[in-house]
Amino acid sequence: MASTTGPSAPWAGPSLCCDRCGQAPADPLQQILMSAVWLIPGPDGPIAARYCRACPPAGPITDLTCLLCGDGPLLVGDLASGANGPFDALPAAAQQWLAAAGWRLDGPVCPGCRPRR
Repeated sequence: MASTTGPSAPWAGPSLCCDRCGQAPADPLQQILMSAVWLIPGPDGPIAARYCRACPPAGPITDLTCLLCGDGPLLVGDLASGANGPFDALPAAAQQWLAAAGWRLDGPVCPGCRPRR
């Protein structure tokens, strides 16, 4: 079960525990792996989650990366559809979640790299 409830939570969340098994990172490499945000389909829309090395969800999986910093969520299942093409080819649910989380959709550019106005 994912521990985050909204689009902004994955970048502000204090815990890196696996959302499937509850394991905390055992070493620095595991901490790096578990810092990745996975965007998975949920009953009411996309859910952000984190997984340990043993628990990642099954594919398809696409890595969406910010053009400026290279960071971004891993899109899973139906949310990964079209992610290898133009950003506007992403499913509407993924686009809505990313926009609500502060992503600039004409890039993509993440909330941390997005210019402040």
